[in-house]
Amino acid sequence: MSSSSHNTRPVRSSGGSGGHGGFGRSSLLWTLYVPSFLLQVGVGMLIPVLPSFIEEMGVGVGLIGLGVSGVLIGTMIFDVPSGLLVGRFGHKQTMLWGTISLGVLALVTAFTTSFPAFMVLRLLAGTSMALWSISRMAYVSDTVPSASRGKTLATFGGVQRIGAFAGPVIGGVIGAQISLEAVFIAQALMSAATVLMLIGFTEEIGGDRADQIRRQGRSPVLRTIADNGAGLARGGTAMVSLQFVRRGRELVLPLWGTHLGLEVDQIGYVIGAAAAVDMAMFAPVGYVMDRYGRKWMSVPSFLVLGMGMALLPLTGNIWTFSAIAVLTGFGNGLSSGAMMTLGADLAPRQRASEFIGVWRLIGDIGGASGPILVGQMANVVTLGWSSVFIAAFGFLGASGVYFIVPETLGRDEGVETAEPHGSTNASTSSEASDPGN
Repeated sequence: MSSSSHNTRPVRSSGGSGGHGGFGRSSLLWTLYVPSFLLQVGVGMLIPVLPSFIEEMGVGVGLIGLGVSGVLIGTMIFDVPSGLLVGRFGHKQTMLWGTISLGVLALVTAFTTSFPAFMVLRLLAGTSMALWSISRMAYVSDTVPSASRGKTLATFGGVQRIGAFAGPVIGGVIGAQISLEAVFIAQALMSAATVLMLIGFTEEIGGDRADQIRRQGRSPVLRTIADNGAGLARGGTAMVSLQFVRRGRELVLPLWGTHLGLEVDQIGYVIGAAAAVDMAMFAPVGYVMDRYGRKWMSVPSFLVLGMGMALLPLTGNIWTFSAIAVLTGFGNGLSSGAMMTLGADLAPRQRASEFIGVWRLIGDIGGASGPILVGQMANVVTLGWSSVFIAAFGFLGASGVYFIVPETLGRDEGVETAEPHGSTNASTSSEASDPGN
């Protein structure tokens, strides 16, 4: 999307897979896509009911925002340790323990009536999500060649969005027809199903590749940051901004629905409709990212999200609220897998998990701060102004991605870039292993 990015076109090497042998996205169906879908359904079920569940504890909108951010804060704290654990114990073990603990914590949370206890449980749930998230991103970075990463991670983002579509609808219905507590129990059941999938189908990256990584060892986190500081600093501007907008949106949409007097199941239907549009975007987004560059979808995503959040305070009934919610879903869909792809592109080949741990930490700072700042602003000013504040971050994020974030398509090994107009984005295979170049 920048002046140089649109001149860069990927050309596969003669090996056809960038040195990743028999890689095929179909091989990720049972090891990555289906488990991610199951887990995301469980997480998505909480979106329409979580503010109401917290409100029943007798706290104000400021603490509601803090409660919604609890899992994000826990994830942020545990991102870097998770990267080290993935490097030490491998992808499968960390996925399993993260998923098991997430289910147990959801079950306990269902019977919690104290806000402090709820916050502790959500913080711990965040550590579980960190283990899961870092392990799956490191798995992709270790096994998927750059020229296929956009489609792979856009599909992965699409799978998550399908779960995000089904989850709020299911959670809203369960919350309205049974109880809010039952939604947490349902999430625990989805986590149990995910564990069974991981046990049955997932293997470590295996063979020579795993042995090679163990022999070479993992660099310390500080060394990883020092060696890749430029990539982390520039790419991190996109991560912070997008996560802030996304998480702020997740808080404001259900609260605005409550402000309009909608029932919890109606809010679930609206958020589910937005998620349906969101999930429909992953296929074209992946194609564009792999053909033209990562920025071509990220910049429009920020702009549409910003416009939608700016218009949200003008809605006054379920129909206008639904229209704007769907617009923001479309904007979010335009960034399907974008930040995961950018992080996987920038990650050094032999230090992927440590890099991704730091990468996720940067994004989670934005994600955790979003609901907190938005909730506090709503408490001091109004919920409408909080939405406008999120919109401003969206517009600033678009500028940051366009002018600051590097284009990473073709940086990885096994991909050569043709530069008909003297673009400066070319990288040799040795340069591709160091995103600081």
